[in-house]
Amino acid sequence: MAFFRCRAFLCCVPLRTGVWLLGLIAMIVSALGAAGSWLEVTWMSNHPLALRDKVAIMIEGIVLSSLFLLALFGFIAALKGARGAVYIYSKFIFIHTGLILLSFGFTLFSILRPDKSNPVENCLNGSTSRIIAQFCGQGLSLVRILSAAFLGVSVLVQFYAWIVSISYAEELDVDITERERFKYFGSDSDLERNPSSSNRFPEPPFARR
Repeated sequence: MAFFRCRAFLCCVPLRTGVWLLGLIAMIVSALGAAGSWLEVTWMSNHPLALRDKVAIMIEGIVLSSLFLLALFGFIAALKGARGAVYIYSKFIFIHTGLILLSFGFTLFSILRPDKSNPVENCLNGSTSRIIAQFCGQGLSLVRILSAAFLGVSVLVQFYAWIVSISYAEELDVDITERERFKYFGSDSDLERNPSSSNRFPEPPFARR
């Protein structure tokens, strides 16, 4: 998938800056989304939901919490310029983006096809809070739309972060290769002045002619 590459973040910002900046954005989005999800989990003790909605909220909390840890790892790796860590980060992003998509799809399904096996009155449990009413509401509600929005933004940020991070890892690889080349052979002008330096590593005696 070599076509998923870029030379700069937002066309003008260095890739290294793009990696840690996207990591920071992912940390903020995932922290807010995970906090909301785990808050909903605490509400479920007094305001029970249908099983499918419970599973959707739990998956969302786990996925966004793991995204925060992954983004933190990428943020630190980019600041240090560690090629190996950035490369590992890009691979984990690719895998984790699929998990976010699954959670996003399951959340959308629970919004568009609500499970009406649990009456809203049972979920409210006598509460008159507007937030709890939104939480217990079936179908479209502010609480559920926010959950889907956090997951949707996370998917977009992670996909771009994957492209930028893998591009940055390859950029670091090229830089390391160039430094190693200069270390052993010097510059191109040195090779022109001293062609024999290119024979520093002799050809094997049985090399094919």
